This record gives sequence, structure tokens and C-alpha cells, in this order.
Amino acid sequence: MSVYEEINFEPMLIPEVFETMKASASWYDKADLQDGPGEYFYLSQVYGNNGIAAVVGAQESQPVPGNCITVTLKTQSTFYQPQPFYTAQNFLIFRHPRMNSGSGLVLVAAMRHAMAKFSWGYGVSMKRLARTRILVPAQRDKGGNVEVDWEGLDALGQEITSAASARVNEFVRREMVKTSEVLPELSFGALRITDVFESIGAAGKWFDLSKAERIGNACYPYVARSGENNGIVAYLPHQRFDVPNGGNCLTIGVSTSTVFYQPVGFYTSKEIQVLRHPKLNSSNGPVLVAILRRQMSKFKWGNGASLNRLRATRIMVPVITDERGVVEVDWEGMTTYGRVLRARAGDSLLRDV
Repeated sequence: MSVYEEINFEPMLIPEVFETMKASASWYDKADLQDGPGEYFYLSQVYGNNGIAAVVGAQESQPVPGNCITVTLKTQSTFYQPQPFYTAQNFLIFRHPRMNSGSGLVLVAAMRHAMAKFSWGYGVSMKRLARTRILVPAQRDKGGNVEVDWEGLDALGQEITSAASARVNEFVRREMVKTSEVLPELSFGALRITDVFESIGAAGKWFDLSKAERIGNACYPYVARSGENNGIVAYLPHQRFDVPNGGNCLTIGVSTSTVFYQPVGFYTSKEIQVLRHPKLNSSNGPVLVAILRRQMSKFKWGNGASLNRLRATRIMVPVITDERGVVEVDWEGMTTYGRVLRARAGDSLLRDV
């Protein structure tokens, strides 16, 4: 039986769960950070990458100790932080001496679910959080009072992280079987982007992140012109006013020329181009991303990858010549190439585990 099925859950006020909840004292504007060897994380109000916006050296103040949960006031992004860090403004820090990496991740999930009721940019405050209840493993003390079941929380966190680790290792080992494949010898040719992809166009259904609906399961990426985290700056629930863009495509930021492969459905900000082809997949997609990024370097920031420029651009791709003498994309060869590279990366990852 799963630990989850054996545990009793109760709604508890956040101050009843954590020993302390305080504003970050070691905050800096990014422009004021001192240069130095990077050894500490710098957290900002971003949604992805655990809130990490940079790796910085020691500053005048001591970093915030790790083993805590951070919540940003403006964006409500919530993460468990295992290591010491500095922050931007408007961060709240939650601590308990019994918390660890496993229970911390469970509590992050509970807090994110509870905070979905707050609106972006005007929601979280110390006062509101103090009145917010989250569903946690709980038990009754001798006086009949509800208290956090930290042993149950630890067991649940351990079960979840162990299951996740097992799934990752299973995937990596499965990919290792393919490492005996050799990289195929490909022939490359210069083709117009319009000859590589079946469709190229601006992403439809875009909207400003500030207007997004926040109620529900935040499972859809929101892709902007960011150069990090696959362009993802937030995760959103299904928006009632429209369905997300379909996945299995490449996205290009118009002004930033950032290129990523999007495997699943997503929403976007403005100025995102979407490239599609029926033979595109998770193996050849990243190969095309690398090829396109090299060509995008010729575009200048702020005046970049417009549809007209993309349609006039040629890229070097694997090609074959068919029976009629027509040069076309070697989708099969590119898929094999990408699969072997991914398998080798998985092999290297497993050796480091």
C-alpha cells in the first residue's frame, strides 16, 4: 500500500505548519550585485529553474541559509531551496527544523495548490498567507489538537522522490541500450527554412501573462522570449478563453532569436514564431534547434527573426536525393542522429548518478 493511502490529511494554517515565515533579509537588485566567483544562487521572481536567475559570488551580507521554502510576493512562485542563496526583493522564507528535501517538496506542492486562488501581481502577502490553509499529513496530540505528522510527511516525500528517481534511472538505462548505435554519416545541404518545415507562422492565441487565469492545475507551459528554461516563464492552468497551441514544434522569439523545441501544448506571449512538420519529433527536434540557433546568430536583438527574414533564410540540414533527383530533408537520418546523441548523454548522466 502507498504511504499516501495510509496518511491522514488535514487542512492547517500555514503558520501552524512552519516555525517561521519571514521576509528575505539578504536581498539585492541584480544591478547592485558585486562581481566574484559564482558560488551562490541568486533568486528572482521567475517561475522556472527553481527561481534561480544567476549564480553569484559572496556579497556584503551573508546568504540566506538553505533548507527552506521561498515564495515571491508578486508572482507567487514557490520553491524548495536546498542551498544558501541571495534574493531579489519581495521574497518570503518559510522554515521548520524538521523539514528536509523530501518533505519540503511535498509542502511546496501543497502551497502552490492553495495559492492558486491568488491573482498574479496582487495576491500573496504575509497577512494573506497567515490566513491560508494547506492540506498536509496531520495527527492529533494527546490534547486532541491537530499537528503536522512530520514522520508521515518524511515518508511521503521519500516515496515520491524515490519513485521519481527510479523513473529517471529506468529511462536512462533504456536509452543506454541504444548507445551501441553509431552516429550515421549524413550529407548536409543548404535549404530554405520553408523547404524544411511544412508551416511557419506566428503563434496564435497569445496573451499577456498578467491576464492569465490562475485557477486550476498549472500544467501548461507559458512560452515567452526568454533565453532560458526552454523559453518557459510560467506554468498555467487551461485558459477558458482558448486552448493551448499544440506541442511537437519549434518556437522562435522574434526579437530575441531564441529557439526551443516544445514537446507539449503551450501558451505564449506575443512575438513567438512556430515551426512545424509532420516528421518532427523529440529526437530530430533538438538537432534542428541547434542548427537554427547557429543561423539565428546573424540576427540582431530587437530586430530579428521576422517571418520575412525566416522565409529568406537557409540552414544546413541533413539531406538525401530522391529517385527524381530532388534534394529533400533526411528526416530518418536526422532522427537516428538525435536519438544516438540523446542516448550518449543519458549514458554519461547515469555514470554520474
